[in-house]
Amino acid sequence: MAQPQDRKLSSNFKWQAILDKIKALDEAPINVFSSQREADRALSIYNRAIEHIHTDNEDIAMIALEKVVATYPLFTEAALLYGLCLAEARKYKEAELQFEKALLSDPDREQEGVLEHLLAQARLCKERSEEFERSRRRNEKKLLPIRANLAQAGILERAAGSIDGDDVRMASAKERDELMRQINRGESSSSIAPERRDGSGIIQIISIVVIVAVLVFSLLYFLIVPAVSRAKERDARLDWLEEQIEERAGSDDAFQGIWEDYLENFPD
Repeated sequence: MAQPQDRKLSSNFKWQAILDKIKALDEAPINVFSSQREADRALSIYNRAIEHIHTDNEDIAMIALEKVVATYPLFTEAALLYGLCLAEARKYKEAELQFEKALLSDPDREQEGVLEHLLAQARLCKERSEEFERSRRRNEKKLLPIRANLAQAGILERAAGSIDGDDVRMASAKERDELMRQINRGESSSSIAPERRDGSGIIQIISIVVIVAVLVFSLLYFLIVPAVSRAKERDARLDWLEEQIEERAGSDDAFQGIWEDYLENFPD
């Protein structure tokens, strides 16, 4: 098993250097597997994982090692190798867990010393990483109001090609001078905004008027006009019927009675 040359803890620990020194196993460890077939299979997966690591295919190696350590928890070498891969990927919390599991697998004295050192190193890297992240968030929080003020003043703008808007650049001297001239003339963006809002308000009013006009036209066209047409048609029919009754009243007593009743109920 490869051992760190320097047992001192470092926040800039070279995990890859340890990985590069790990060699393939010639035979499977004793008293770990229930059968020779399992031992051969686990040994083959372990050695192929080392090949993947040495050919920059750590992702494939980690997938294989994850299954091996889950199936054979006493396979100390596999847990150690998996922990190193996790640490190299900056997954220090998961690496710490693997080193702890490896220490519980009854390693020999040499392995135990290496694992204890790697466990302490993983914890240190985890603490430094968490501290760095907390510091970054604090600084980001402090910068938020400053960025907001600068953005409102037009001093900062999105960098060209920025997708999420996090990248910003300082405005050029020409842009800053132009901004100051606008402020001095009273033509800053704060005075331009109401004009834009007024223009937008006029457009909204015109839109509402157009919509109301369309509704009124639709009401006239689809409801009132057909009703008037039907009324005219009904009047025409009544005029025709009145003429027919009046003509036949002179020669037919039945029509004469109807005509008299009509004149009595609907006098001109």
